[in-house]
Amino acid sequence: MIAGTFGGAGGGGRRKTLADHARRYLPEVDGRLADPVFRDEIAQIELDARAFALTVQRAGDGAKAGHKPGPESSLFKVYGTELNMRRQELMVRIAGPQALGWEGDGFEEDELALTRTWLRSRGNALEGGTSEIQRNIIAKRVLGLPD
Repeated sequence: MIAGTFGGAGGGGRRKTLADHARRYLPEVDGRLADPVFRDEIAQIELDARAFALTVQRAGDGAKAGHKPGPESSLFKVYGTELNMRRQELMVRIAGPQALGWEGDGFEEDELALTRTWLRSRGNALEGGTSEIQRNIIAKRVLGLPD
């Protein structure tokens, strides 16, 4: 889910953005989200996601050109994981209590999925080597710091 989009692909339509999600749950004034803090947080995550996507694309272009992958994959893993957790946390905060259902009446399917996706995002910090291990790789191989 790059550039702040979420939801399944294949519907043929535009994917929802964080701003679309916020419009569903938060009040608007003059066509803008009323809460400037949420507006700022949404914009920051959207910008960070776009920058991350372009950086990953640049690395992919380098691989196509024959450059061998290096320790930057550890940077991608750590940053991508943290960006996903920030996005999921913001989505839960925006939806408020509607993001805390597990089953039952009172919750729509996408709200139940949001709860599960938010909880699942925490596990990403452990997969593929914990973020702590990835930071050690970055410290040693990218920054050249001693053991």
